[in-house]
Amino acid sequence: MKYAQGVCFLPLFCFLVAGCAIPENQGRLVRAGDVDRLIESATVLPGHTYYYTGPEARPDAIIAIDNSLTLRSKYWIRVDDDVADRLKMWNRLIDNDTRFRSVYTYKGARIMTPDGRQAGVWYSTYDHSVVLFPDASTIIIYAPLIPSERDLPSLRDFGGRN
Repeated sequence: MKYAQGVCFLPLFCFLVAGCAIPENQGRLVRAGDVDRLIESATVLPGHTYYYTGPEARPDAIIAIDNSLTLRSKYWIRVDDDVADRLKMWNRLIDNDTRFRSVYTYKGARIMTPDGRQAGVWYSTYDHSVVLFPDASTIIIYAPLIPSERDLPSLRDFGGRN
């Protein structure tokens, strides 16, 4: 009987452990307060291309990707006009109530490659996204997940501000 339990348990255990493994080509976001200040001061990073996702007036996320990489995604809109002016406009539209007292506080992060190099920056009301590097010159960043209104009470219960 113990042998049969072991035979059943081992494949299940292997499946669960494999599901927790981080793919070799996965990047990550690392929270960084200096990115907050960079975006909020409308400082443009040289050698980077800017993109946003979500509504143009109040993006769900803003990213700047190093020009040595090609962003492959249908979810991001490239900022082709004056980036500094666009950042200033977004900062005016993202009022202080949203920025500092909301469940959806904008936060900055560094976009890191699997080997620990910085690929760009992230500024969003969301803390995470899937970041993949299918090859050395290509980055894929999924749009952040947007919680529905019914999720708000549970978010507040876990430390969000009202």
